[in-house]
Amino acid sequence: MAMSEKVWYNKAFVSISALGGNDVELRAKTTSLGWSGGLGDIEGIDTFAGKITRLGSKEDIEVTLDGVPVSHADFDWIMAGQTASSTFSSGGVAITSSASDNRKFRVVFLWTNQTGVTSATQAITGNNEAYRRGFADLYLTSLEGSMDAGDNLTVSLTFKATAEDENGNNNWAVWAKDTTSGTLSALNAYTSSTTKW
Repeated sequence: MAMSEKVWYNKAFVSISALGGNDVELRAKTTSLGWSGGLGDIEGIDTFAGKITRLGSKEDIEVTLDGVPVSHADFDWIMAGQTASSTFSSGGVAITSSASDNRKFRVVFLWTNQTGVTSATQAITGNNEAYRRGFADLYLTSLEGSMDAGDNLTVSLTFKATAEDENGNNNWAVWAKDTTSGTLSALNAYTSSTTKW
């Protein structure tokens, strides 16, 4: 894929969806992101004729996000296992327990030079470029907050998933589009482990 423009790489769209919920765009609140895992190691086994390679199992995927909450509902809805941040947008609502340990999430990142984009999951059309990376069947394993005097309140989220689901389907996907290709289709709603994208 040959990108004709390079400057748009510094801005990303970040969409998080709970299983059965709607995508929530966290672009304006996210300060850094990262992912790792999904690949497996190998082991060389000696034979009298040389070496044979034994493939190891694929390691788990880890997705991390750092953010600055601008509303009390920006990240806590994920920890509470809700499907949208609006659940905690009204006053007087208490979060007293975490239900996120049994709820799956999808996290999608999108980089594009197309104007008018509002979500990491929407279609990219015309003479525009895009790079999208998605992770599904994730579990939130950590949500930590910190603040130094004179600084902003920040949160760090860690999601984890196996590289494949129980049916052998990947829990990650990558899409790309350059100016000479057609349309990067919008993703389906995350409704089940068989409808991840």
